[in-house]
Amino acid sequence: MMNRQSLTADATRTILRSVSQAVGMLGDTDFVSGFASEDNAPLLQLMGIRAGAAQAASVTSTKVSRWRDIVSQTGMEVLKKLFSQSRVIPFSDWTDVHQAADVWYGLLADVIRPLARNDWEFIFYLGNPASRHFFDVDEILDVMGSFTHSGNVTLALDEREAWGVWSVLFGGKDIAEFSMKDPDARGRYRTLFQTLDVRRLIIYSETNASLIMQDFYFEVTRPPVPAYMHHERERDKFIEGYASGLKIGMEPSHCLLLGIATAGSISGDEPVKAAVERFLSGWANSI
Repeated sequence: MMNRQSLTADATRTILRSVSQAVGMLGDTDFVSGFASEDNAPLLQLMGIRAGAAQAASVTSTKVSRWRDIVSQTGMEVLKKLFSQSRVIPFSDWTDVHQAADVWYGLLADVIRPLARNDWEFIFYLGNPASRHFFDVDEILDVMGSFTHSGNVTLALDEREAWGVWSVLFGGKDIAEFSMKDPDARGRYRTLFQTLDVRRLIIYSETNASLIMQDFYFEVTRPPVPAYMHHERERDKFIEGYASGLKIGMEPSHCLLLGIATAGSISGDEPVKAAVERFLSGWANSI
């Protein structure tokens, strides 16, 4: 029986204070999802891994389309050395990555597994699977599940993407769209988690976020932010916060709150860390 954790106001404030204390241990450069090196960013982006601001197209004038091409141009030892220096690997949206199944499984088989570690943190997003064929969705979910033998796999979906996965796997494309507010949503999300070979499933909307693990269902209401804060960079910022928490060993539920705070903070000229701390403080005071 899965335990659903509903937090009291005092418990929520306590967790937010704990997250804020952990943020105090971080520097602004820690709020980078995965690999920070601009030198390696084009190569990593080509493999469908979020890293740096450089564009993947600059890595080579020849289009690299499959894992064997990446290995041929880069070299296996270089790849192993690169990945041995990191523990958290945040992947880009599957629907945006060319030959994702081939590249990601090649990375797992030839680099991750030979490094013989089991402390990795892998973060995956599907993007919108509703327009993709069942067999493509099933294949990439199998690939993602294969990473669980080397560490923890987090699959994060917004509520529309979660409906898309559900409709592809269970309901067919004519199933009525549902959101986190629907009475049957929690049951469907639990079923989805039990179907997938992942350690953590995150579902979020503009107002709520849930973390589903074995025998554990954690749900939190997101504090309101201006409408213009919900933009294409919001997902990247969430991953930066969530991954930063994983890097320093925070509990997954605390990482979720840090991801929400990072996505909802407005930095501008203000350092990222200060903006996140201000958001967390305001969140706690609003409860």
